[in-house]
Amino acid sequence: MTVPPMSWPDRVRSWVGSCLSEPLYRLFSLVPEWEVGLGQHETTTITQVHSPLAGRRAVHLSDLHLDRYQPRHDRIIETIDELSPDWIFITGDLLNVPEGLPHLFRFLTNLRNIAPVFITLGNHDHYSGVPLSHYEQLSERHGITLLVNQTTYIATGMGELAIAGVDDPSLHRADLSCVPPPAHRRFTLLLAHAPNILDQLREHHAVDLVLCGHSHGGQWRFPGIPTFWLPPGCNGRIGGKHETSRHRLYINRGLGWSFIPFRYRCKPEIGVIHWVDEQADARAA
Repeated sequence: MTVPPMSWPDRVRSWVGSCLSEPLYRLFSLVPEWEVGLGQHETTTITQVHSPLAGRRAVHLSDLHLDRYQPRHDRIIETIDELSPDWIFITGDLLNVPEGLPHLFRFLTNLRNIAPVFITLGNHDHYSGVPLSHYEQLSERHGITLLVNQTTYIATGMGELAIAGVDDPSLHRADLSCVPPPAHRRFTLLLAHAPNILDQLREHHAVDLVLCGHSHGGQWRFPGIPTFWLPPGCNGRIGGKHETSRHRLYINRGLGWSFIPFRYRCKPEIGVIHWVDEQADARAA
């Protein structure tokens, strides 16, 4: 396994986050009516040019933090059902405390009734104390594909979609040796929880698109004030598109909240990846 070591400042921040998160999530889960700014979500479209997947569509969600099933989750399900995706990808922070597991898998099962669901783990999934083996058992039981430093392949008739999912990069658990080599007519998608995965990728990693979350888009956006809330592992990246000379990353703002149930000027986000062919892209240009 080729996982980079965690620095001591990251270890301290992770320990503090773990200690603070559980009591706060347990407290606020008792008063779900206190949620502010989470009732409405936005849909963002990410267009990818790849002819073998032209016409296919996927939904990307992140940071569910789902410890209690609420009416807003039904509205999210309705929106995704209307989008008619071929696949649904979720990039970690599924829940915060073990008591959330029935609520989480109720939501995931509702999604699975729409399209195949692929998930990875985030830092809060590890903070929760739920063993990896338990996530694996429940995912298998509910027909959900959990990818922890693993890759799965989907034949698409004209080509192939490779879906690589790594464990949380912010906790330095990501093992990029699972990324497959390039292949003709293959589109490789990398699911990772935290944006610092972009700093861990190297030139030889043949990844066409990276999907992640973790930042919550800053969660609070006050006019005239720079974003001040970003967890370790963002490396200054708040949301949206980011690129290097070789790789493209999209950061989803997520659906949930961190530490306090409050979003301001930062609506929850549903991402839609839409594949088109080269001719359609040329016409759009």
